[in-house]
Amino acid sequence: MAGIRPISADDHLFSELVVRLIAIDKGGALYSFGTAFIFQPYLALTAKHVIEEFFKLDTCIYRGEAVRFNFWAVQVTWESAEHSYVVWEVRGVSFSGHSDLAVLKLHPYCANAAKYTERNIWKLMACTLITPQVGDQVIGFGLHSINFEGSHVGSEGKVEHIELNDKAASSQGVVRAVHPLYRDVSMLNFPCFEVDAQFEPGMSGGLVINAHSQVCGIVCSSMPATDEHPSPSSYVAMLWPMMAMKLDFSLFGKSPISGIQYVLELARHGIFTPEGWERVVIEENPSGPGCKVSI
Repeated sequence: MAGIRPISADDHLFSELVVRLIAIDKGGALYSFGTAFIFQPYLALTAKHVIEEFFKLDTCIYRGEAVRFNFWAVQVTWESAEHSYVVWEVRGVSFSGHSDLAVLKLHPYCANAAKYTERNIWKLMACTLITPQVGDQVIGFGLHSINFEGSHVGSEGKVEHIELNDKAASSQGVVRAVHPLYRDVSMLNFPCFEVDAQFEPGMSGGLVINAHSQVCGIVCSSMPATDEHPSPSSYVAMLWPMMAMKLDFSLFGKSPISGIQYVLELARHGIFTPEGWERVVIEENPSGPGCKVSI
């Protein structure tokens, strides 16, 4: 098992796919609780618990007033020797009812984002819904140790200058256990697998790839090594439950697709076709809200 390492110049694709999630409230405070990765144009995937942390800000009180916040996904691109920042505004969120997953709708916020969409230079990775096997090697990519030293935000949350200081890293490990339905009924009550890799706090929502360079999951939790347990234990949410997520928003830059309801419909229209999507079955629940999903 290899330990955590900084992402190098050879990992530009991963550093461009993984985006920083930040919020700015009316008081000018800056927050970051995790990361996400772009899996389709205008769509990013992250851990649901990361978004839930941001949403707690919506109910906090600042100087006697309820605070709302600006929600951004910040991407670093490497079109030349120097990198540039692309800022996306998060304008929609869909939560999974079956896993620790959330889909974000991205909208261009800055001039770099507008150019990105005009030039249609999206860089994407193949995804798989196939369950990994014990012994498979995987690598997780994400961001951690984010701080905003040197930033200047004016009154009412007006942005003057933001300094994003963070560490992009990857961590390699081996799958130790697979939980097709859930690991437990309280903490990890969704399909996931365990790896002997160290995922730092803040890497939640980062992508995990297999030996075939396919995204096979999302970082959802991690426990460091201890004297009692000499190797770390991290957990990765499988991707297939996301196919039952309802998209409560139309795709930016595209006309609404007739009859679209679940992410699975994107596959049926040839838009997002991860390996194994044909095996996913969604059953409506006639006795109540929600649906069942299986693979």
